[in-house]
Amino acid sequence: LLHKPADAAYYKNLASEVKTSYNRELLHPATNQYDRGSQTANGMSLAVGLVPRNRRAAVLHNLVANIRAHKNHLTSGDIGFHYVLEALREGGRSDVICSMLSQTTPPSYGYQLKMGATTLTEAWNANPASSQDHFMLGDAEQWFYRGLAGIHFNLARPSGHQIVLRPQFVCNIASARASYQSAVGRIAIDWHRTATQTQINATIPVGQSALIYVPGSSPADITESGRPAAQSPGVTRLQSKGPDQIYRIQSGAYHFVSRSGATHR
Repeated sequence: LLHKPADAAYYKNLASEVKTSYNRELLHPATNQYDRGSQTANGMSLAVGLVPRNRRAAVLHNLVANIRAHKNHLTSGDIGFHYVLEALREGGRSDVICSMLSQTTPPSYGYQLKMGATTLTEAWNANPASSQDHFMLGDAEQWFYRGLAGIHFNLARPSGHQIVLRPQFVCNIASARASYQSAVGRIAIDWHRTATQTQINATIPVGQSALIYVPGSSPADITESGRPAAQSPGVTRLQSKGPDQIYRIQSGAYHFVSRSGATHR
């Protein structure tokens, strides 16, 4: 981006050397665990892209297994919590995040509420000896936007991929709504799910385009403003990916309806 090819080559090589050294020292190849196999060790390694591609699925499996073994509770602190959530979200396991956020026994947000907290506390167990108004452990807020609502915005991506809308339908949550005032304008989404269909409303800023993931096993399951989605002005179908159909949408407001309302992820 800065048109400094020599610097770019140097840092690309340095990043490769760091990754090699990191995995040589901390990865246990026989078990696909990092360091002591803690949630933070595996989650951080995944989130920052240090896990070799052929081991990512196994390391993610170990992270999920550790969380399940702790009855959907976290063992990470303020630093590690961010990376654990990122690793799970990027790995398509927002269902695990939702299970953790739904707990009411310590350590959890629910327990802080049970102890009378009205703001985030410094300690997971809302210890009255620690701060009772402290933005520690607050990274779940990002998941509400990027995971549950599905707004992904990154100007470093190529044009046409800077805005991605990919909501996650988990924990029997019936609806979600979010907006983000980005550098290129307001990005908004709201969705509602029933047993028979999913409705998604999306707003894309003037002069921009976005990718949107709509649940549906077939393009025939999806309409936009009452028309087959691929025939709607400003909408182009790109491909299927897992349980979703991917479309490119131009600036404007859209109303998608899918007959795949019962999809859980």
